[in-house]
Amino acid sequence: MRKWVAGLALMSVLMLAAYPASAAESSQEKEFRAFWVDAFHDGIKTPEQVDKLVADARKANVNALIVQVRRRGDAYFNRALEPRTEDPALQPDFDALQYLIDKAHGGSPRIEVHAWLATLPIWNSATPPKSPDHVFNQHGPSAEGRDYWLMTRVDGAERSGNDYVLDPGHPDAVEYTVEQYLNVVREYDVDGIHLDLVRYMGVDWGYNPTSLERYRAETGAVGTPDPQDERWKQWRREQVTNLMRQVYLRSIAIRPDIKVSAAVIAWGKGPTSEEEYRESAPMQQVMQDWNGWLSEGIIDMAIPMNYDREHVPDQKLWFDQWITWEKDHQYGRHVVIGPAAYLNSISGTLDQIRRAQAPSPSGNRAAGVSLYSYAETNMDGISNDVFYAALSGSNPYGEPVFPEWAEVPDMPWKTVPQKGFLMGKVKGMRGPAGGVKVKLRGPKGVWRETRTDGNGFFGFSDLSPGNYVIQVDKRVAAAKVTKVKAGNVAEVNMQLIK
Repeated sequence: MRKWVAGLALMSVLMLAAYPASAAESSQEKEFRAFWVDAFHDGIKTPEQVDKLVADARKANVNALIVQVRRRGDAYFNRALEPRTEDPALQPDFDALQYLIDKAHGGSPRIEVHAWLATLPIWNSATPPKSPDHVFNQHGPSAEGRDYWLMTRVDGAERSGNDYVLDPGHPDAVEYTVEQYLNVVREYDVDGIHLDLVRYMGVDWGYNPTSLERYRAETGAVGTPDPQDERWKQWRREQVTNLMRQVYLRSIAIRPDIKVSAAVIAWGKGPTSEEEYRESAPMQQVMQDWNGWLSEGIIDMAIPMNYDREHVPDQKLWFDQWITWEKDHQYGRHVVIGPAAYLNSISGTLDQIRRAQAPSPSGNRAAGVSLYSYAETNMDGISNDVFYAALSGSNPYGEPVFPEWAEVPDMPWKTVPQKGFLMGKVKGMRGPAGGVKVKLRGPKGVWRETRTDGNGFFGFSDLSPGNYVIQVDKRVAAAKVTKVKAGNVAEVNMQLIK
């Protein structure tokens, strides 16, 4: 583990040397501007709603829409692997995602569409879904043994608030979840996929029996770990990172141009150092190391949910602390700042956007902003149309923050790639080999290490082009050599001999 951490630290240093701290620095005239459009409100459920959404975005000079098309194990689009949503507001047979793509891409100026899927929550009602094929009915409270996929709390509780949630430590739950994203990538011409709720529900969560069995087998631990046990926390962080890595690498293997983003946690006081980041809420409360995802190169765009109230002094300070950290820790990828318009007055949100757009004291800029939400734009009950107009035009709230149209920033690691990727699976005599170390040796003596997830999956990002030797450590398996090309994902599968 110490060698792996040292290798990751060296990789981060090399990446910082290869890219500016902010990938948006070289194109200041470009800015990502998005609305989050949630499916718990109107916005995409009829053609008329989509027409208005796209028109509102263009009037506001918003160039991207992050639209929730999977709410809780259901689908707002037709070419889905899961049952159609039971939301009665969705017009029958209407493919909300396809219609939105047609309208957003077909008009002028073009607007990006990012398909937002709730990652791990699968149901939020006391009444089970109607479809017997729904993942909740197949793998929820009534399931037994390995078929039981739910994340549980240390005291046995199965429901976090209203939500039933899958456990990222369960290999079958992970494979199922990844496939939902890959299906969208294959079936729809979206600009990006957006992961939400890709985390644990709290430090007390993650006690699915299959997950615990894996943890004990991989670490030698006995009994039920305490929620605050540091080894148990780290293992859970690795499960979330494994899920993110697999979604990223398998998605860009299908479509190298697809943009993979996630809504990530930025609760409480913001960090001012690496040590403070390790003690912050994403790391300690929900086991979501999104700064690590950026430094590893397994996400294109992190969108921290900077949901702080401008009129509350402590929260205003937290907002400023977090956005400074975010601007200064992009590792050549993009960070987009996510203010909560619904918690603030219109003037308060505009002030937050202005500070989000400004450079950090170190001179680094974020790639843009994403506003939550299209449906709830202020805390005062003022018409949404007033907020949309205030973003781009003259208004009583000060100068507009989006006075002119802006193009979405380039992602040079996609448009002019200099690095490549590698992924694969390790299989044993009885199936996937989880938790085994995989070593990678490449050009100029470069080496990396990782461990397989519960499905035997492993992956490496940001590799210099050239030949690489892959070896499974401490097991008998023939080493394999593969060639990595810039912008491509090489795939190598390994078979353990014993």
